[in-house]
Amino acid sequence: MTPTSNANPSGQPSGWAEKHGLWLLLALLVLVTVYRGLSLYFDGLDLYVDEAQYWTWAQKLDWGYYSKPPVIAALIALTTAACGDGAFCVKSGALLLYPLVTLLIWATARRLFGGQVAFWSALAFLLLPGVSLSSLIISTDVPFFLFWTLALYAYLRAVELPVGAPLTPPSASADGPPLSRRERGISQQPAAAGAWSWWLLAGAAAGLGLLTKYTMVIFALSVLLHLALTPALRRHFRNPRLYAAMVVALLVFAPNLWWNAQHGWPTLRHTEDISHLNGEAGLHWNHLGEFLGGQFGVMGPVFFAAWLALTLWRPRRWYADERYRFLACFALPFLGLISLQALAGRANANWGAMAYAGATIFLVALLLQRGLTTLLAVGLGVNLLLMPIAYHFDAWTHYFVIEQVDKSNLPQCLRAWRKFEDCGEFLTLPDPYKRVRGWAQLGRQAQLLHSQYPNTLFLGDSRDVLAELMYYVHPHPLDAVLWNPRHVMDSHYALSTTMDDKLGRDFLYITDADRLPPEVLQGFGSVEGLPPLHVTVHRDFALDYKVWYLQDFKGYPKVNP
Repeated sequence: MTPTSNANPSGQPSGWAEKHGLWLLLALLVLVTVYRGLSLYFDGLDLYVDEAQYWTWAQKLDWGYYSKPPVIAALIALTTAACGDGAFCVKSGALLLYPLVTLLIWATARRLFGGQVAFWSALAFLLLPGVSLSSLIISTDVPFFLFWTLALYAYLRAVELPVGAPLTPPSASADGPPLSRRERGISQQPAAAGAWSWWLLAGAAAGLGLLTKYTMVIFALSVLLHLALTPALRRHFRNPRLYAAMVVALLVFAPNLWWNAQHGWPTLRHTEDISHLNGEAGLHWNHLGEFLGGQFGVMGPVFFAAWLALTLWRPRRWYADERYRFLACFALPFLGLISLQALAGRANANWGAMAYAGATIFLVALLLQRGLTTLLAVGLGVNLLLMPIAYHFDAWTHYFVIEQVDKSNLPQCLRAWRKFEDCGEFLTLPDPYKRVRGWAQLGRQAQLLHSQYPNTLFLGDSRDVLAELMYYVHPHPLDAVLWNPRHVMDSHYALSTTMDDKLGRDFLYITDADRLPPEVLQGFGSVEGLPPLHVTVHRDFALDYKVWYLQDFKGYPKVNP
């Protein structure tokens, strides 16, 4: 492919974007990031269970963990070392990395299409609802986006044709007659091998991506597909630099493979478990529908519908242009494979997010090329509006006197309104943030209770309560233990904590079960019930945990596996 910084898919002058687009984008990045930072600082939400667990990982860095590779823990360790262990600092990695991802989107789009597409692609990505929501949480998607887009840009630079090779006339590829080899931007001379530095950077970024999330392997599949579908680039299958990049990726990833081998491959087993690939046989069309429906929320309803329509309707109109083919190779396989995973088992909506790095540039370039600027503006406007709605959910429900609950009466009210009847009560809405409320207060209650039994250790029967207690109780009880008499390796704490060296110790056992299991009664010298932990989140939703004072641990009793 050819660097096409002078290309302009819309056919309209774009001098402002070439001269001032980057500076305008930087100003918008600062503005949006500050707004998101303030929203995060004042939102009053607690850490989600996964976020609290990642924080506990960051207290003891390793090359791997039960459910994820190590990058997410390293990122949290870096941000909390800089500004402390508060929730804002734990999550601040997202605020720091998404601007870098946005700039990589800009650089990739500018290399392919020029300044106008670069500016609007970067802005569109910055405002994607999935990015807006992910900016206020710390998850593996944040560093994954960084390494995916870095590898994408480096790979693009590695396979470019020499500067001066003919460019693709976009208008002809979209609506005109079949393109000649020259018009398609394929040089008559052999494709350039690409500088070693770009190939090695692509390999290093891919390796770091694997250390973040295993689905980075799809990047390698996309590279192979792109080379196979681009005649001028097929010679790279004989290019040693391609294989050197693969070796670099494997070398970067190798420590996690070694860690998994030392611990019985727990991360791979967990990946299989959460995908439900080892569960009920058959095709799960409902799961596929839920996953694809969720993509309207990740990319935005207008943008996702437009991208699907422009991609699937008469694909030959864009396939002849190498630039769109390149972007499609790094979007469609990712979303397609995760869709197949949803069909075979289960997939969360955010699991397909990497597709939208390439899909956003693809969509914006095609909308500008075909003169559909109104559709672009509507998509940007809708996504921009969704951001404050999500960030200030409490404020606007309070303003409109809408109660947040666990189970909403909205379906009943809609049925009543269709019959022109009164709903009969105030409208209630389900709280999308209920799972990140109440944990700090629960931690304070547990801390107060622990002060009365200072020689005890916290004991829990789930990773949820252990992760939240380790974070919200002060000083942090990093010596908390998982009760696991059957030695089932189903969480990080089953892998990293043990009762074997706790004989004779006393514990505060925190559980959401109403009754103690028989093995607990058999495993301790005495058992005493204590006041429960209770936090009311909504009138129909609360955090409730029973507390037991367990004395003199005698060892796990023999239990059936």
